[in-house]
Amino acid sequence: MRDDYPPLNGLRSFVEAGRELSFSRAADRLGVTPGAVSRMVRKLEQHLGVRLLDRTAHGLVLTGQGELYFRDVVGPLTAVGAATRRLAVARNPRRIVVACYPTFAARWLLPRWSRFFDRHPEIDVQLATSLTDIDFARDDGIDIAVRLGRDDELGQPVTGLVREKLLEIETMPVCAPRLFAGCRTEIRRVERLSGQVLVHSRPLPGEWRSWLAAYAAAARDDDLGRALRAVDPARGPDFETLNLSFQAAAEGIGVAVGIAAFAESELAGGTLVAPFAFRRRSNRHFHVVSRAGGANTRAVGLYRRWLAEEARRVSRA
Repeated sequence: MRDDYPPLNGLRSFVEAGRELSFSRAADRLGVTPGAVSRMVRKLEQHLGVRLLDRTAHGLVLTGQGELYFRDVVGPLTAVGAATRRLAVARNPRRIVVACYPTFAARWLLPRWSRFFDRHPEIDVQLATSLTDIDFARDDGIDIAVRLGRDDELGQPVTGLVREKLLEIETMPVCAPRLFAGCRTEIRRVERLSGQVLVHSRPLPGEWRSWLAAYAAAARDDDLGRALRAVDPARGPDFETLNLSFQAAAEGIGVAVGIAAFAESELAGGTLVAPFAFRRRSNRHFHVVSRAGGANTRAVGLYRRWLAEEARRVSRA
């Protein structure tokens, strides 16, 4: 092994892949493709002359040497990022970094993005996406995060952080318009649902079961309740993201159950329809979390208030 510095892109890729144990999730954090992360880690392994990660059918696993190397480099690399972040904020207090889930960004935040920019063009907003929750103690470069949580978590203060509820989560089935054509009553649609492919998504595991049970419990008609309980919630394909499950529904593959606020565009455009009026309110919600204090406190406060305004628009709709 050469004794010079390792390739820094490879080092960053290895640290993120080691944290996430997934090239896909590491790629989300770095803003590159999974293939690029894999290639950069391979170059680092070639530079060091050791294997750091084993690729298995179930994901990535740190080798013995990889685990030792990860422990040695993750702290210094995080510290470099934190120092760079502090310098950048001190130089530009109007710059903020917002982190959220990829589907939340694509389906809720980006369609509204221009409204904040039109109001505050002087604020430079950077977006970071990740499938995992942001750890503010580790991710020093993040100012605001949108993540899932429960109401009782809001009452648990965390030093240095400010948290509040942003958006209620309601789930409902969606599908291509033709799947329920001709079904003029609710019970006929439920009976047809029994013969449809049910599309699942990994971010909402077991949601079909929860939605069917909640609807059956709320149904005032005994026949409707029995028809709902007759639907098998376990069958059907499981997609990695909500985006993919909605796309599968739009293509007519089956009926997807997902977050109502994320299907606004397709519902408005008619590529998806909601065959059932019932929505299940989840016990988890989207929360907005930010750091308290800092050089860019004003910019963070303006963005938080704008997020709250946009969430109230959804509640009134």
